[in-house]
Amino acid sequence: MAWEKGVLLSIHAAAHPFLDALFLFSHQVGTIQFGIVLVLLMTLWHAARRDRRAALVWLVVGVLTALLQSQLKSFFGRPRPELWPRLIQPVGEAWPSGHALSTATFFPLLAWHAAARWPRRAVLAWSVAAALVLYVGVGRLYLGVHWPTDVLGGWLIALPQVLVAVRLMRRAVP
Repeated sequence: MAWEKGVLLSIHAAAHPFLDALFLFSHQVGTIQFGIVLVLLMTLWHAARRDRRAALVWLVVGVLTALLQSQLKSFFGRPRPELWPRLIQPVGEAWPSGHALSTATFFPLLAWHAAARWPRRAVLAWSVAAALVLYVGVGRLYLGVHWPTDVLGGWLIALPQVLVAVRLMRRAVP
């Protein structure tokens, strides 16, 4: 854990009010509330288009993401870093980062949808998704609410979910 502490302290050394505001916003982007709204909107959008498979995949991925983060946090019970006074007070355990898990699940799925529907904008869609996932992950470290391996764990758990969801939805996209 010494290397993780060193990474967090190095990031915190760059603390600045502008960065505080920037990463406080990243906190909002990764909340469970944001994820619920996003999943419901995508589920309803697909249902309205009679894309039942895609609607069901979004719903299942949303529920699975919420269950995974809560159950894994309870199981591992890893304490959060306590290295400096925080700008936010997170609830629960550290591993995996729920923010990292949800954004690394939902934003690539959104990028895949955008790329499938507007192929000329595929690079833009994937770039925005990658930037948002990185932004939220780095934000967890900057805010001092997660260890680096909490964020990496969230990203790694998201990967198979995204791969399976995309495989299932490939048949659903016209």
